[in-house]
Amino acid sequence: MKHFYLFVLLLISSITYSQITLLKDINASPYPFGQESYNSSPDKLFAFNGKFYFAADDSQATNTGGIDAGKELWVSDGTPEGTVLLKDLDGSAESSNPTYFFELNNKLYFNAAIPGADTYSVYTTDGTEAGTVIITDDFRTGEIAVIIGNKAYMRNFNADYTGSFYEFDGTTFTELPDNGTGTVKVTSDYIGFNNNSILFSMTYDDGGTGTSVGNELYLYDITNQTYTLVKDVNDAGDSSLNHMTKLGDNVYFEYDNDLWVTDGTSAGTTVVTSATSINSLKSLYAWEGKLYFEGDDGGFDQLWVYDPVADTISDLSGYTEDNPNGFTFNHDPVHFAAPGDGYLYYAGKSVGTFATYRLYRTNGVSIEPIEIDLFDNVDEIIVLNNKLYFEASNNTLNTDYTAGTVDIGRELFTYTNDELNTLSTTTFDLDNSFSVYPNPSTDLFNIKTTLTGSVNYTLYNVLGTKVLSGTVENDIINHNLQSGMYLLKLDNGSVSTTKKVIIKK
Repeated sequence: MKHFYLFVLLLISSITYSQITLLKDINASPYPFGQESYNSSPDKLFAFNGKFYFAADDSQATNTGGIDAGKELWVSDGTPEGTVLLKDLDGSAESSNPTYFFELNNKLYFNAAIPGADTYSVYTTDGTEAGTVIITDDFRTGEIAVIIGNKAYMRNFNADYTGSFYEFDGTTFTELPDNGTGTVKVTSDYIGFNNNSILFSMTYDDGGTGTSVGNELYLYDITNQTYTLVKDVNDAGDSSLNHMTKLGDNVYFEYDNDLWVTDGTSAGTTVVTSATSINSLKSLYAWEGKLYFEGDDGGFDQLWVYDPVADTISDLSGYTEDNPNGFTFNHDPVHFAAPGDGYLYYAGKSVGTFATYRLYRTNGVSIEPIEIDLFDNVDEIIVLNNKLYFEASNNTLNTDYTAGTVDIGRELFTYTNDELNTLSTTTFDLDNSFSVYPNPSTDLFNIKTTLTGSVNYTLYNVLGTKVLSGTVENDIINHNLQSGMYLLKLDNGSVSTTKKVIIKK
């Protein structure tokens, strides 16, 4: 009990500063006073079990014992001393470029290249060098891993970069079985639709004869092992659906410069008419029941928000009569992250077309920059332990050097503020959004919730460590955990809520 209260106290405590700071100059210059800057270019940041994993290149070998390992696997606990090279996967100066991280059954998996060969391997890591091991050769996962229950679903690239779809149980990849007679060619856009199905932008050649409606919207039923055409969006050819994003019970996507929505049926797959004036839609992100995205209405690429309840769209960053202080240049919002402090953070351009990206945030009504004149090239924003971490560069970082300033290349930075370090007590309110029983529990929880759509769960122990996660199936969460107090969090992608639960064996 004492540990639990300590955990909650740490969560709701706050500090008194708000700033961007350098976490670690991984590829540090060997020259004094910033005469030359180098980039480690941290890439594919992924938070997992209190740390984040990424690819980086210390070409100057200032943090890798004097040996240039290439772009390899790094890990960070959010401190400079805890940000280290985890493993040189190929043992040479060539780069294995770890990428496509995903979590399954409380384990972390990723892809890495085999230097000199046009192929990739799948690895898993427990956060140690010895525990970072290969799972399978010659499998190049897709950008997205859909987690349903205790399995992951993803594409394996073929030589033509289209690919087939596979199921992964943590050990073995198995091509999805198909009770139909067609030939599957899955493209890069797909998303989990509910607890038993996946939506695809794909081609299905009927009977292997080449008869096809083209690249269209399909649904795969995991139980029935069937692909079904949801809608032939473009009856004259391929539809090329992009940027699939789940919001509530629906999935939104872009096609032919329009915003579309689907409920998984042909009749329910339609254009969002209130957004038809917006072009170049991309970077769709669901937050607090609304959809945020980049788009333009004939002027510049700005940050827009769509409210599905009111069926309205608003330009948050562009110049309008209601927003006279808005931008008259391409803002190009990307890399959204929502840490839970009432703001949605993202990278956006601050000046003309050729500007680099700075850190911004929005409360859904207006936007504001964060230390805009100091940091640029903001990329790969993630949330870990109530802080933002991201790649950026800084050419005016104050130091103790008497000569003045040091140029910092593309490295790891962090941002925090009072709100990010204060977890609202409403997170722990015993509200009516869900009930759980039996509580105490021995081996399962029954869940009743008002949350709609696919609902994910996460269980944390009293120290704040994630011990179990997955998708709620048939209103039941099975577990085999030790006796004690835990925090159970439910999340449907737009709303989350947390309760205290007890396991008693």
